[in-house]
Amino acid sequence: METVAFLQQQPLFGGVDDRAMGCILPLLRELSFAAGEVIVHEGEEGDSLFVICRGCVEIVKSSSDSAHDEPGKRIATLGVGDVFGEMELIDMQCRSATVRALEPVSALALSNGGLFQIYESDLPTFALIVLNLARELSRRLRRLDELAARTNASAEPQTVDG
Repeated sequence: METVAFLQQQPLFGGVDDRAMGCILPLLRELSFAAGEVIVHEGEEGDSLFVICRGCVEIVKSSSDSAHDEPGKRIATLGVGDVFGEMELIDMQCRSATVRALEPVSALALSNGGLFQIYESDLPTFALIVLNLARELSRRLRRLDELAARTNASAEPQTVDG
């Protein structure tokens, strides 16, 4: 049960007990990606979140004014224990960014169907996982707020004529 112990140490599954993890484990798909391989493409439909078990990835976002074939700008790197793809499970929209393996990556994927099975079979565990997802999204939003504040602080002050 090495995988269970690993997952319980990660933010997404923090607080989930051994019994619940035993039910969740069969819902997870093990996936491997080579260095440089695109795991998800910005704009495509998505139905799974991924927990990184080994390796690291870059999150790449294209800007609205960039050419369609341009790779976009790296906005983050994620490593072991980090989660990506969670936004699609929450808002049911297309992938918001491209995720590319920077080195060989192994990950566990949980589909929205798997998350729904947890909801149907174990509502307290489902609530805990969703709360953990909300906490992770809140952490990311706080980091973006700090980045935006630093970026705005370094820009020329704006004056408003009244």
